[in-house]
Amino acid sequence: MSYVPEDEEAQPLLPTQRTRSNSIASIVARGRSNTISSFKIGYDAVKRHKVEFFSLLVASLILYMGFTVAFLPRTSLSRDFRRFHFSKVTRAETYRIYLESLLRENHAKDHVRNYTEYRHFTGDDHVLQYTLDQLKSYGFSPKIEKYYPWLNTPVDSEVSLWIDDKLAYNASMIEDFLEEDPSSSSPQSVPAFHGYSANGDVTAQFVFCNYGKIEDYEYLLEKGIDLKGKIHIIRYDSMFRGLKVKNAEKYGAAAVILYTDSFDDGEITEANGYKAYPHGPARNPSGIQRGSVEYFTDFPGDPTTPGYASKSPHTKRMSPAGKLPAIPSVPLSGREVAKILEHLNGKGCKIGPGGNIGGFSYYSGPSDPNVTVRVYNEQEYGIQEMSDVIVEIPGILHGNSIIIANHRDSWTVGGAGDPNSGSSILLEIARGFSELRKNGWKPLRTIKLISWDGEEPAMLGSTEYGENHERQLKKQAIAYLNLDTAISGSKFQCEANPLLASVLLSAAKHTPFVGRPSTSLYDHWKETSDLDIGVLGSGTDFAVFQNHLGVPSGNFKFAGNREDDAVYQYHTNYDSYTWMEKFVDPNYELHNTMAIFTGMSALMISEDELIDFRTHAYMSKIRQYYNGWHKMLNSTFPADSKLQTLAGTLSRKLDDLAESESVLFDTHTAQLRKKARKDYPVWLFYKKLIIYFKLTAANQKLKMLDRLFLTERGLKDRDWMKHSIFGPDKYLGYFGDVIPGLHEALLVKDREETLEWLQILCKQFEKVSKLIHL
Repeated sequence: MSYVPEDEEAQPLLPTQRTRSNSIASIVARGRSNTISSFKIGYDAVKRHKVEFFSLLVASLILYMGFTVAFLPRTSLSRDFRRFHFSKVTRAETYRIYLESLLRENHAKDHVRNYTEYRHFTGDDHVLQYTLDQLKSYGFSPKIEKYYPWLNTPVDSEVSLWIDDKLAYNASMIEDFLEEDPSSSSPQSVPAFHGYSANGDVTAQFVFCNYGKIEDYEYLLEKGIDLKGKIHIIRYDSMFRGLKVKNAEKYGAAAVILYTDSFDDGEITEANGYKAYPHGPARNPSGIQRGSVEYFTDFPGDPTTPGYASKSPHTKRMSPAGKLPAIPSVPLSGREVAKILEHLNGKGCKIGPGGNIGGFSYYSGPSDPNVTVRVYNEQEYGIQEMSDVIVEIPGILHGNSIIIANHRDSWTVGGAGDPNSGSSILLEIARGFSELRKNGWKPLRTIKLISWDGEEPAMLGSTEYGENHERQLKKQAIAYLNLDTAISGSKFQCEANPLLASVLLSAAKHTPFVGRPSTSLYDHWKETSDLDIGVLGSGTDFAVFQNHLGVPSGNFKFAGNREDDAVYQYHTNYDSYTWMEKFVDPNYELHNTMAIFTGMSALMISEDELIDFRTHAYMSKIRQYYNGWHKMLNSTFPADSKLQTLAGTLSRKLDDLAESESVLFDTHTAQLRKKARKDYPVWLFYKKLIIYFKLTAANQKLKMLDRLFLTERGLKDRDWMKHSIFGPDKYLGYFGDVIPGLHEALLVKDREETLEWLQILCKQFEKVSKLIHL
């Protein structure tokens, strides 16, 4: 055993020993020793020159940071929003990609044909599944919300003429089957009926009551026409059918027959030499307009759950009395009703402008006591399940949302115009947004795409949704864009809250009209209606948003121009893809235009850092209508000093808002928008923080502005309608009224109601003034 000394490096190497200087262990050992020695030397040096070392280190860092900051790109707050959330698409690229994706392809025809393949009442599974499948194919994860409204399903109905207690005529309750139109002869076709009509079996004399308006009834009473206990025959027009039945019941009707008179179709009629559908553009004489008679222009939604959602079959319910007629009603075609109306000739008085019912001279009647009509109506009422389909595209800015929606249920197998032109457009918008997502797009604000169920009976899907999510919608919703009967003619029509006007006009400029790069929708709109934006009324799904929740809404469509467009076969078995492709939109170019416009409108609201609402347009519209009501007040209550003083105060406040305060606020927001898009160097980051806080405050004001016009009391006799500025005309229904509460009070000369509305409006406009004050 050899002895190894502790200090090997101190011992001489024996000749017989292998040198270790080249061994791996030796190299490692030597390297470690040298490294430790270097650290020791370095540390000693640092200790000796500590101040100089750290000074050099700090100077190097400052030099590096200064160099980096100096050459960093200047950025705007606008770009920062997207950069910090890893969004890869700029605003301009968003518009371009969306536009190109819809111009490159158009699937609207396939969608319309698939939607109109089967009958699709409320709750239909076929169109539900088709909608889900399409949205999933675009990469979305649609959510279903179920509601359980109380509504009717048709069982049987009959209208027959009896003379001397003998059956003289039994009217057809369904249209003619046409070989040229497969939808019209579907085995699933259902005889005509009214949604929410009362059951009954009535045989009585009958009277003709023209359009069933209050003035028609007052005229008949002045002429001494006996109306009570009679069956009232009324013709359709632009007045909501439910209000026609409501008026008839008020004036003593036992039952109601509603029919369509081609006289009200405008120029395109058989009487003017045009052929009837399917051989020409005029109305088919056997067409029957179905529809609801629930008073949904007063109280939309499930009539058994007013103001709250029917979230389950076991939801507590109230009596629907007062929200739907208590007398039976049925619809008829013009051809079928002619066999009945001709028995009124020479009886009573003439009423109305005349018409196209052959053999009828437009006398009121009533019919002779031995000439009666039987109206039989049997409906089955119960709780039915329905489903809303919701796609949500989360936005960068939380707590803000834009909703685009359409309903998919129909009265018939067809429904190509109402509602499935809009259904196809909604899916096309979804496809465009899907392309954007593939390119890395994240919307600045959340966008929701919703397919409503149950619109036709009473805007059930949208109303139950709005009532269910009321708190969230009031807090977050910026705008609601509606598509219903989106394509039924060639004339563009737009009804919207004036706050949206600027966005809609800008979107129209960016929308090619029917694919023509040289012509925009803006050009077509200007040419056909001078860029008119109408007043929202009711009768479709925007009602809960605008009239109940105070969410600025818009409703868009291409409708018939009554001069050379084919007559729309509204709510008949002839509202089919055959009619659509033959007479309205053969290549589905109008569908494509509407998809581009609606999607672009939503993107322009979503992608702008500052919501592009203009308060001046809003205040000017209100003042325009208020000036008319002010004159009416002066003539109605000329000697009432209290009303006159209060009305004058309100007039001056509106003048201030329209002429100065709103102008200053809009100027401020325009400047703020420019600052948000201005580039700043990194060292001026604090300026972007200031802009951000101002931007947030301005957006909050714009989002809440319309909510300031909501009232707890609602409109008189229809308290569900909460908005004091916009609401449906009380006597016509579909048309909109501005400042409806005050207007209605003046019409009936109700002083106390007039006073109350003046006080409400004064308080509301004072709040608006404080909100937009700079």
